[in-house]
Amino acid sequence: MLSPVKLAVACAQFAAAPADVPYNLARVEALAREAAERGAGLAVFPELCLSGYLAAGEIERFAVSVDGPELSRVAATARAARIAVAVGFAERGREGRLHNSVAVLDREGKLAAVRRKAHLFGQEPRWATRAETAAAFDACGVRCGAWVCYDTRFPELARRLSLDGATLGLVGAAWLGPADEWELAVRSRAMDNGIYVAAAALQGAARGFSFKGASLVVDPHGRVIARAPDGDGVIVADYDDEVVSGFRGRLPLLEHRRADLLGG
Repeated sequence: MLSPVKLAVACAQFAAAPADVPYNLARVEALAREAAERGAGLAVFPELCLSGYLAAGEIERFAVSVDGPELSRVAATARAARIAVAVGFAERGREGRLHNSVAVLDREGKLAAVRRKAHLFGQEPRWATRAETAAAFDACGVRCGAWVCYDTRFPELARRLSLDGATLGLVGAAWLGPADEWELAVRSRAMDNGIYVAAAALQGAARGFSFKGASLVVDPHGRVIARAPDGDGVIVADYDDEVVSGFRGRLPLLEHRRADLLGG
């Protein structure tokens, strides 16, 4: 029998400087180190935090490849601090296609997963190609799912990842809607599936955008177990396999769902 997994998970939020990748990389590195010093084994960062959230026509210039120097720097920080990092960025993928993506680098700095935004919002369809797949992956001994911002409003995606074994959702956001809707959506996705969700959001205002969502970590009961105040910083909360098992033992939602009636 496998031992239960416990993992300290951090959400790191900051006000990204628009179009200033070196500054934003430095903030990611500093906050990742802070999260590690506070005992976290995994740190989640906001959507598009390497470039800042930019409009179509500008963001294209700041898209980076998975094997480029920018993510190599993040990987080096992960390796040095012994912390896994999930970071949001504009990805320049195959054949020049661009994506709104999250890369997950493990404690050795190796790429564990790249996941792309499935539901594009506002001007994003003008520059980004939406995800074509959705699958869970392993990081820090935990089966994880990752999605980006607006994806949180679509229950089907978190459910798909949970059916693929995910018990921890990693979410990067640049939330432009009401903050109470952000919290409700995150809490609902957790309770819908009996999973933890760690959701990191950009802060502040830039280029005419105002980012209103506070970072938070939610347990399988939908309870907020860590909430960030305004401003740059790190929050840390504990993931515990036994809490997932206890919730699902009481409410086996994934087993009781009517796939024959509802599909999926």
